[in-house]
Amino acid sequence: MKPGLTRSLNGKGGGWLPKIALIRKILASRLGVLALLSLALMACATLSNYERPRVYLTDFQFREASMLAQNFLLRLRIDNPNDAALSINGMEVSLNLNGHPLAQGLSNQSFSVPRFGSAEVEMQVTTTFINLVQQMLSLQGQRVLNYEIAGQLHLARALGFGRRVFPFQEKGVLDLKTMGNRDISFNYPPGRR
Repeated sequence: MKPGLTRSLNGKGGGWLPKIALIRKILASRLGVLALLSLALMACATLSNYERPRVYLTDFQFREASMLAQNFLLRLRIDNPNDAALSINGMEVSLNLNGHPLAQGLSNQSFSVPRFGSAEVEMQVTTTFINLVQQMLSLQGQRVLNYEIAGQLHLARALGFGRRVFPFQEKGVLDLKTMGNRDISFNYPPGRR
């Protein structure tokens, strides 16, 4: 017989009963870890079903200037290709023109983008005097301007297993001939208007 069983039958402490309790504790903890891993994998699977929202620049207007900084108003359209509304509570945006940084901005504006829908939002971006002068010098003689907006949309609540930020990046072309007019022409990639 096994020593643990013999001692238990002889009444000398130890025995197989405490060993079974220990085995049960080990199995329960391993099952708990396995259950948590299964939940995490399911959350990742649902999160991978979410597509990134698409962000487009729809308007760009000069607002005000001081000696060292200039403010512009960006109007952005956010398209939500998902089957659930997105509650946004903040944004970070940077604007590049012809591959060079021009302006950056932050917004704590809260808004919702409906499922399979769009929302328009305005935000202020700021540039320094030096960046603006460099851009103006590089624009001489050009009729079109390549722009890029990049940033992050911050969600009010997490999707899936904790994702709270959607990065975005979009490129387009601005027609400089119409910049003096109120309407600015933006050329989207094909099929994205």
